[in-house]
Amino acid sequence: MKFKYHFLLIFCLFILVNPLKARKKKVLVLHSYHQGLNWTDNITRGIQSVFNQYDNLELQFEYMDSKRNSDSIYLKEFAKLYELRHHDIPFEVIIASDNNALEFVRKYQDIYFKDIPVVFASIDQFDESLIAGMDNVTGVTEFIDFKRTIQEALRLHPKAKNLVVINDNQTTSAIINRNYIKSFWPEIDTDINLVFLENLSIKELVSQVKSLDESNIILLLNFSKDQDGNYISYQENIEIISEATKLPIYSSWVFYLGEGIVGGMLTSGFDQGKLSAQIALRVINGENINQIPYVTSGYNSLIFDYNQMKRFGIKPNELPKGSRIINLPMTFFEKNKSYLLLTFVFLLLIVLIVLYTRHIRKRNENRLFAINKDLELNKTRLLRMLDSNSDGVWEHNFKTECFTCSKQIWLNLGYDLDLIKNTIEFVYAHIHPDDKIIVKERRLDYLKGKTKTFEVVFRFCNAEHEWMWYKGKGKILDRDEDNAPINMVGTLIDITQRKLAEEQVHEDKKQIIASEKRWRSLVEQAADEILIHDFTGEIIDANSSACKIFGYNHKDLLQMNVASFDCKYTRLNLEAYWNMLSPQNSSLSIESIQKRADGSTFPVEMNLSLIDLEEDRLILAVVRDISKRQETERKVLNAVIKTEETERRRFAKDLHDSIGPLLSSINLYLSALNRTDEEEKKQRIVKVSREAVTEALVSIKEISNNLSPHILSDFGLEKAIDSFTHKLKVSESINITFHAENLNERLNEQIEVVIYRVVTELINNTIKHAKANNIEINLSREKIDLKLIYIDDGIGFDIRKTESDKSTGMGLHNILSRVRSLNGTYKMKSKFENGGMMTIISVPLESKENL
Repeated sequence: MKFKYHFLLIFCLFILVNPLKARKKKVLVLHSYHQGLNWTDNITRGIQSVFNQYDNLELQFEYMDSKRNSDSIYLKEFAKLYELRHHDIPFEVIIASDNNALEFVRKYQDIYFKDIPVVFASIDQFDESLIAGMDNVTGVTEFIDFKRTIQEALRLHPKAKNLVVINDNQTTSAIINRNYIKSFWPEIDTDINLVFLENLSIKELVSQVKSLDESNIILLLNFSKDQDGNYISYQENIEIISEATKLPIYSSWVFYLGEGIVGGMLTSGFDQGKLSAQIALRVINGENINQIPYVTSGYNSLIFDYNQMKRFGIKPNELPKGSRIINLPMTFFEKNKSYLLLTFVFLLLIVLIVLYTRHIRKRNENRLFAINKDLELNKTRLLRMLDSNSDGVWEHNFKTECFTCSKQIWLNLGYDLDLIKNTIEFVYAHIHPDDKIIVKERRLDYLKGKTKTFEVVFRFCNAEHEWMWYKGKGKILDRDEDNAPINMVGTLIDITQRKLAEEQVHEDKKQIIASEKRWRSLVEQAADEILIHDFTGEIIDANSSACKIFGYNHKDLLQMNVASFDCKYTRLNLEAYWNMLSPQNSSLSIESIQKRADGSTFPVEMNLSLIDLEEDRLILAVVRDISKRQETERKVLNAVIKTEETERRRFAKDLHDSIGPLLSSINLYLSALNRTDEEEKKQRIVKVSREAVTEALVSIKEISNNLSPHILSDFGLEKAIDSFTHKLKVSESINITFHAENLNERLNEQIEVVIYRVVTELINNTIKHAKANNIEINLSREKIDLKLIYIDDGIGFDIRKTESDKSTGMGLHNILSRVRSLNGTYKMKSKFENGGMMTIISVPLESKENL
């Protein structure tokens, strides 16, 4: 027991004394730019290629994103963010990638990085001033050999007259590179003009690049920001430039290789990251950082793209010695190395076989006669072996006219072997009549030497009198001295299932064609415009409605881009919507404004759907003209505004006519009360005042009830309509009959309010315009619907004219908009000649919008 306690005590002391040994050493990689940028990601991969080999090291990455955000306010906020995330972490070493990261470390070394070794990487135009005041610092400088790239480009294109340098002149590195090229240009012995394309928008850049003729070559530097301040990735700028021109493009960065540049003296971010990680590893292993010199080489090399070389007629032997070429096709030997080796082995084997054959030829000659005697026996044995095959063999003897088939053929056909006759006539009797001629013709062609083998497909009758498909092959085995055939042997294969499958495929193809025609017919008959386009907006197909709406013929429409119609969104905006489509989000809807061929515009609703094919992904755009819908919405809005304004004026009039006089009377009564001392007169004044107050309260209640009837919220739809119609009956100017069925339970509040307003609006319209004597209202609940039938015997009117007349149809539009808000339906009938009006309204009670 004592030994166990001692062991436990020693183990605990070991853990307490050596806690840090179990922890991983932390290394911070501070990138100047953002994750996803090719250059930054390549440096990261280079660093990881070194550190991933060690389990005791942990990499942490931080991205300043200074290429897209470079103002001083952002950098101050980034410093605060760094303090929150990393200030208390004991890093073994910090790798600062690119100039902005090194400047950040130098500026805040005493605050955040004190006593922490710093290894920089990819420092453009390195100078000792960049690390002034810093301790414990070394790293990899970046020397981009633009001069060598330019020299090779001019040498490979001797007919060029201009070297066009594309540079944004916005970022710090772009300005440094521009000035560097200008500094050494006089040293290059050439008459070629140096031209800079700088401070341009993307559109201007594309336009100027397209205008360049064949006397120009292009050197691509930095184009990360255009004149408008828009950020452009390296991948995007090389795509834009290579699409805009067919001129040779050179650069000095590896990440452009394979994307459209010919090549050059290219700088590798991966190699710079790897070299900086190796220095950091030496520091972690205890080496003094101040004794480690700067690394100034090992990351530049001449690399060219064979695909681009081929475009401009550049041969590999014209490149400098030691150049690397990507996409270089393999030589004949490299392509066929295994085949050539196999051929050599085969030839060697043939030689050995020939030598061996010569050695044993004499011995074999003595055995030939014995072998010939056994041929017939072997032939018979072979036929018996083939009988067990799932297909079958046959033999035709031209001398005896005996036709023999293997047993397996007849068994497959279901025949009794005892009833089989070995004659050619017996076989022909079971071949389909339409195929006999074909079999005989193919047999005759072979015997005349027109075909190398006898081969035919035909139908054969089985024992069940069903036609089965067979494929027969044959070849002459023996000939006599006059070269006349003696024996012909062959195989017979049952291909019935294959034939049935082919017929099914043919039928399926017909159905697919018919389905395509039906689909095309549906698309062509659609009232909406339908466009099919790719993810760049290029139109693949369009229906006749689209041609009619836009005013273009089908041929012209297929040569256009969807973005050329749109007046609201740019092409980049539309591409952002298109890229939102995926198998998980296969459709979306947007509203826009499109332009016709005559220049007129119209509002549309676009329903975009993803068509995900095996070979390609396309977009189906169903575009609907919503001019009328927007007009209807404006009409409804105007009706609502007008109704609200009418209600306000009526409410003000009621207050002025009803409450105003009563309050004025009360004020007079109170004034008179102050002027008299007679008790009896005071009592009369108080009594009259109370009566005026009571009357004012009643008036207020009536006004409030007209605005929002309390009986509707307290007792429901049936009681509210009954109360409203009862008040109108008192006037005896019109007779109103109201019936309600199955309304024992309260309905949804929204439905009750809308139906109440619809009924009151209909009654007001009848009283105001119809001059009716009778109104009949029927309200019933039928399963999941609420049904309202409204009938009056007033004068008729033209419903279509009323609906289209904006000045007189607001009441009707108000009714219809209320019904549509509940996803309800309506039917309205009236005849101007006969008079009367009937309205039938049905509202679903279980609609999601009504819950």
